Amino acid sequence: MTGSVAAPDAIFDHLDSLPTLPQVVVRLLQVTADSTTGAADVVKLLRGDQSLTARILSLANSAAYGLRSPVHTLEQAVPLLGLATVRSVVLATTVFETFGLPDSTRARVFDRVEFWKHALAVACCARRLAGLRPETVPQPEDAFVAGLLHDLGKVALDTLFPKAYDRIAAHADSTRGDIADGERSTLGIDHTVAGRRLAERWRLPREYQEVVWLHHVVADALPTSVTRPGLIQLVQLADTVAREQRIGYSGNYRFYEYSAQLAERLGVDLERLSEVGAGLASDVAEHATLLGLDRESSDAMCFKAMMRAKAELGRLNAELLTRNRRLAAGTRYFKALACFEQLLADWSNPQVVVSAMARAAATALQRPRMVAFGVRDDRAAVDISWADTAVDDTGDATRSVGTEIARWLAGDGEAVTGLVQPAPPAMRELVDATPLARDSGPLWLLPIAHRQQVTGGLVYVSEYDEPARLAEEADELRSFLSSLGLALGRAHAQAAARRLSEDLAQANRRLQQMQAELLRSRTLAMIAEMAAGAGHELNSPLTVISGRAQMLASTLEDPEAQRVLKMISDKAHECSGIVRELMDFARPPPATLAPVNLAEILTELRSEWLARTGRPASQIRLELEAPPGTPPAGAPVVLGDREQLKTVFRELLNNATDALAEDGGSIVLRCRPAARPDALEVTVEDNGCGMSAAVLQRAFDPFFSHRRAGRGRGLGLPRAYRIVEAHAGHIWLESRVDEGTTAHVVLPRAPRAG
Repeated sequence: MTGSVAAPDAIFDHLDSLPTLPQVVVRLLQVTADSTTGAADVVKLLRGDQSLTARILSLANSAAYGLRSPVHTLEQAVPLLGLATVRSVVLATTVFETFGLPDSTRARVFDRVEFWKHALAVACCARRLAGLRPETVPQPEDAFVAGLLHDLGKVALDTLFPKAYDRIAAHADSTRGDIADGERSTLGIDHTVAGRRLAERWRLPREYQEVVWLHHVVADALPTSVTRPGLIQLVQLADTVAREQRIGYSGNYRFYEYSAQLAERLGVDLERLSEVGAGLASDVAEHATLLGLDRESSDAMCFKAMMRAKAELGRLNAELLTRNRRLAAGTRYFKALACFEQLLADWSNPQVVVSAMARAAATALQRPRMVAFGVRDDRAAVDISWADTAVDDTGDATRSVGTEIARWLAGDGEAVTGLVQPAPPAMRELVDATPLARDSGPLWLLPIAHRQQVTGGLVYVSEYDEPARLAEEADELRSFLSSLGLALGRAHAQAAARRLSEDLAQANRRLQQMQAELLRSRTLAMIAEMAAGAGHELNSPLTVISGRAQMLASTLEDPEAQRVLKMISDKAHECSGIVRELMDFARPPPATLAPVNLAEILTELRSEWLARTGRPASQIRLELEAPPGTPPAGAPVVLGDREQLKTVFRELLNNATDALAEDGGSIVLRCRPAARPDALEVTVEDNGCGMSAAVLQRAFDPFFSHRRAGRGRGLGLPRAYRIVEAHAGHIWLESRVDEGTTAHVVLPRAPRAG
């Protein structure tokens, strides 16, 4: 129950504004508490109040007291009834007249007539119980008054705040709860506190104040300062009996303990308790007539109580059926979630989760065919899965998001409105190729969302009104869908994490490669600078040596001297060639860029190789694959320096030839599109001796060669590397010992004309 809570002090101020007890009643309470008071004193006090006199005479002549002859005067009635009875009648009549009945022209939820009947039922029951336990309550009339006043705070609050109290009573009726809870949440205090405050203001005897305040407190929790705990327990038992018999209206539907438990604690025999309850309706009818509530017979009151009990039983049966259905639904959803969890692993991908969703939802919603879908992170595709329990069939698919589905997903806020809803027309695109397409009938959707964004859903066919069918299990269904959504979100997060880790690993590998290439480029540049300087310094001495040797040979006639001088000149020329080679490696001539047909270069090199080596044509094969988008007659053309590129491929071909056995092996020259769309790749592959990992790592280092001594200076591959690098290309080797080597060269394609 919601609403603003009043301040207790303000409520107390209102209670203090209620009328006080008449002076005659206050005086009567005082004199009857004095053991020396006699009947004549009470008669003298009451003679001036005609209303109280009439009430006492009416009670003395009622069937409740069964006097043999009519009573006409107070002098006759007071001794016959006893001072305690007179006091109870006066106090009950005064309290009733103080609060009375509400305006009958306005319908009330808090029925004041039925409330007083409940109060009378508690009073009559308490008086009967006091007769069974005289050691606990010596005066039964004290129990009657205490029972009549126990809910004094309710009628006081209803008098002060009739509209608010009607709302409090209505909430207690609808929830079958305790009206005191609503009083505290709305007014800040409950009827026990309000009743105690009023009883204190009226200067009622302390035992009545304690009953009004503590009649809901169990015996073990009563304060030690209480004067008559037995009276409080007696009224508590009487209140429970009256509520169990549905006599009158109390606004409290909760039973924290039943009458049998309370009676056992108080020492009341259960058989005698049953006898007390049996005569309760007739007692209430008699006293209701005396107070002028109405003239309802005891049979009518019993019938009304039976009808209330029957209505309550019907309500309880309806609640029980609803709870059983909810329990069955909860069990069904629990089993579905358990099956769902069993189908998943710690690292299930989104498609596996969607497949498990379809099977679990078919169980939870009791549909023979179910389609589940999950939206990919890019929202460009959906994972679909279906379960056909009729034939034990399942299936998975992935589909691109069409225009209609994309439009529907764009309106996520509208898409997730409601728990179950008619599926939009776009959903037909998803189920066309599933077993659900064979079913005729309305298509229903259960959207699965996270942060107002659709991440998946369940689709099925049903002839029923699904929102109405699933209304009772809405909480269970909502929890079920939330669990599916969490699992789907976790799968997407895990998939994204895996992709990120893979991308990171790839980036790390690429970084290592780039670092190695950068180091190699720097090393080559440093060696090139050193070679250039050394070559420049060596050229002049070699020229002098060669020239002097030739001049000296021309002046001598000794053949042996001429032979030696010629050898010196030849070696000087050979050294000059090495210097030129160093200079070419250190400072290669600038590339003249132009479109170069790789097929022509590779064809020429193949012909040169056949002529130079004399090997059969079957040992070298040329394979050309045209780039995508080129006409059938198109050629693989790159932008580069033709002679320099020919030098690169010639060096690679020479290395492949050196790796072959003397009498066998083969080489494949292959030209094809590269992984990059704007590049071509040339590979030179042999099945020769291959290279070890240590040799492969140093293959592009200057002056390093794993050939036999005298067969190379270790500048071929470094020179090829520098040329390819100058052409904005990339070169690398792959090799295994005894399996062969493949050299890869990637070069940018020449732009198309026009």
